[in-house]
Parts: sequence; structure tokens; C-alpha cells
Amino acid sequence: MFLKKKNAENENNDVDHHQISRLSFMTTLTSSTIMTFVPFISKSYATDEDDVTSTKPQSSRTIEGCPKPIPGKPNNCIATSNIKQLENYSPPWTFEVTPNEAFARLKGLMKTDSSFTIVEIDEDEKYIQVDVQRTFNTKDRMEFLVKGDDKVVIFKSNEIEGNGLTDLGINKKRVDDLRLKSGGVFQLMGEGLTADSIDGGKFGRRNGIAGQLKAFYGLQSGEGFQDIFEE
Repeated sequence: MFLKKKNAENENNDVDHHQISRLSFMTTLTSSTIMTFVPFISKSYATDEDDVTSTKPQSSRTIEGCPKPIPGKPNNCIATSNIKQLENYSPPWTFEVTPNEAFARLKGLMKTDSSFTIVEIDEDEKYIQVDVQRTFNTKDRMEFLVKGDDKVVIFKSNEIEGNGLTDLGINKKRVDDLRLKSGGVFQLMGEGLTADSIDGGKFGRRNGIAGQLKAFYGLQSGEGFQDIFEE
């Protein structure tokens, strides 16, 4: 009887040992499998992420300012970036709609005049270039760029083919007329300022054109840009 009981205990121990060994084997196998595939998965994921980062388009569009004036020759140009040539400067447009809506309205404005020829439209950058046949021997070019982060439209309108005569302010007037045709979608930056604010007021805060430009370009202190904002 004692012998049978001992044999039974030995059999049970063998079963338990077999089960433990099998469990250990499965655990080891599973761990090994996971460790084998995790680096592969991680590498694949990292590669995909790197690819997305490296191929992400970067904004490259800019609009250059008007050229420096040449003595004796007309400078038939107006641009938002000419902060050192105020005779060629025009404030950017502001808008409250979405950048996509603003760009759609801008494209619509370019179709309001038969003398306008759309040369390029960049939907991603929200850029548009238009040539304007002013007379039979003079041609102007307009460029517009919608900057969604700043909610402004910067632009340039200049003569690219001419007869050496002044445009009598036509480039500036054309741009102003386009803004007015927008039905209020586009406003002039700084519009609504009073005479008191232009003077700087009794507190001398100097909110004139230089103050507006400093605020727009994030140069409120003017440090390092004194040459741009010479009084």
C-alpha cells in the first residue's frame, strides 16, 4: 500500500515537472519571438516616421521687394516688403476668414479683369502670380501670398516691360481696387487708426507707420533694426 502511494506521488511529481517544464519552454519561446520582432517593428516604424519627416514640404515662397530706385528712372513698383522705401511701400492685407477662403477669394479677384493673365497658382503655398497688360508696350506683374499663420496677404505689383515713363501710380491703385472689390474680406493693416494714433498721442507712444511695421514684423523693440526704422 505504501509502495503504491509512493509511486502515485512520483507520477504526480513527474506530471507537475513536465507541466512546469512545458510552461517554461512556452514562456521562453514567446519571449524570444517578441524580442526578435520588436526591433524589426520598431525599426520599420522609425523608418516610416523619418520618411514622413524628411518629405514634409517646407514653405519656400517669398515675395521680394521693389528694386532700389535709379536716379532719372521711374520705379513703377509697390510691395509690402519695402519698409525702407516708403514711397514703394503698401501695408499688407489682413483677413478674418480661413486661409483657404482668403485664397479662394483672391483667385476670384484675378478673374475680374480681362487684362489679367494668371501665370502661376500654387495651391499648397497659397501663392498666385498674374501678368497685366497695361498698354500695348507696358506690362506689369502682380504677386500675392496668403500667410495663414499671420492671417495677412503680402504682395508686390511692378512693371516688367515698360517705356521708361512713370505709371502715375497705377500699380498701387490697381492693388487697392482689388482689395476694395473683395467686399470687406481683405482689410488694410492699420486701417481705422485715428490721427491721434498716427501722431503717437499725448503719451508719445509713436504708433505711426514705423510702430505699425515694428508690430507686424515682431520688432517691437527695434533692437538691431535701427537702420530700417530710421526716423
